[in-house]
Amino acid sequence: MSMVAEESGSVVTSQPILVSGVYRSGTTFMAALLGAHPDLRASSSTIKFIRFCLGRYGDMKLPENRRRLVEESATRVAKRWQLTLNSEAVLSAAEANPAPSYALLYDLMMRDMLCKGASGGVRWVEKLAVQWSGIPAFLDMFPNGRVVHILRDPRDVATSYKLMTFEPGNTYLDAAFNCRGAMESMRDLDPHYRDRVMVVRAEDLALKPDEQVAALWEFLSLMPDNAMFDTESLHAEGEDWATNTSHGGRFDRWPDAKPRWPEHLSRVEVMFIELITQPWLSTYGYESSGFVPTAEEWLQIYSLLDDDFLRGRFACWLRTGQGAEGYRTDPYLHEMKIVFPERYTTEQQ
Repeated sequence: MSMVAEESGSVVTSQPILVSGVYRSGTTFMAALLGAHPDLRASSSTIKFIRFCLGRYGDMKLPENRRRLVEESATRVAKRWQLTLNSEAVLSAAEANPAPSYALLYDLMMRDMLCKGASGGVRWVEKLAVQWSGIPAFLDMFPNGRVVHILRDPRDVATSYKLMTFEPGNTYLDAAFNCRGAMESMRDLDPHYRDRVMVVRAEDLALKPDEQVAALWEFLSLMPDNAMFDTESLHAEGEDWATNTSHGGRFDRWPDAKPRWPEHLSRVEVMFIELITQPWLSTYGYESSGFVPTAEEWLQIYSLLDDDFLRGRFACWLRTGQGAEGYRTDPYLHEMKIVFPERYTTEQQ
C-alpha cells in the first residue's frame, strides 16, 4: 500500500527505523537488539502504522479524522500491549503544525509512546512484519529514515511457523511464498530507496555478531555501544523477543545459526519449499538440500496443497513466478475484532 509523499506527507526532521521481514525470521529479535542502543527506543508490532493507519482515515487536515486515528491507535496499544499513548498531547501537537499529515501523526504517536523523557536526538524503531510493500511509503514519509530488512533460510522460517502457529493444516508452508516475496521485494525496490535499506541475514547476525552489529552502527549512523551485545539489555515495547520463540520457554541467549529444518521437515516438505523459493534460496546464499523427488514424492508434494488457500498461492506462483505478502488470517481484521468487538457482530463476520 505505497503512498507517495504528496498524499502521506513527510517529516524530514525525524530519523526513524523500520524493521521489516517475514514472520519467524528474527524481526522481533532485531527490534529488541536496536532497542538496546541508548539512542534508540523500539517497539515490536504495536501501532503498526502502515498496516492499521496509513490511508485508512481520510484527509489528515480534518481534525475529526486525526482524532479517530489517534484514539483508535491508543485503544489498540492499550488493550493489546498495555502501552500508553497520550491522545490529547499528540492531537495538540498535530493541531499546532501548519501541515498535519499521516507522516506527522505517525512520528508524534511513536515519539509519545516510546520517547517520553528522552533527549530530542533519540530515534524510534518500529518492527512490522510482512509489510515490505510499505517500505517505499515509509521512506517517503521519512526521507531521513532507514529500513532493516531481515531474511532467514525459508526452510527454518517454515519450521518455526510449523511449531508455532494457530493456522490450520499446512498453512506453515505459506512461509515459502512469503520468503520468496520478501527476497523479491529487494530486487523490485526502486533504486531511489536502496541506499536507505539494509538487508541482514538472520544467520549472519547469529554467526558474526561483531561484524553485523558494527554494520548496523554504520548504516544507522549510531555511536558504537556494547549494550547491543548484552542479551539482558535487549528490549522493545510490545512483543518480548525472549518468549517469542518456537523453542519453548524463554530464549535468553544470543541466537545460534544451527539449521532446525533437518530435524522437523520431511524430504517432501523441504523439496516443496526449495521448489518455490529457488533461485532466491541460492541467490541469498542458502545451500540446497540436493533432494530430487521421485515420482511418488511428486505426488506427495502436490498433496501438501491441502486446501484452497495454499492451492491459490501455488496457482499465483505458477501464473506470475512471484511470491506472496500476507498471512492466511487477515491481521487487520484479527486485531480489530479483538479490540473493537462491538463493530464485528456475528452477522458482520
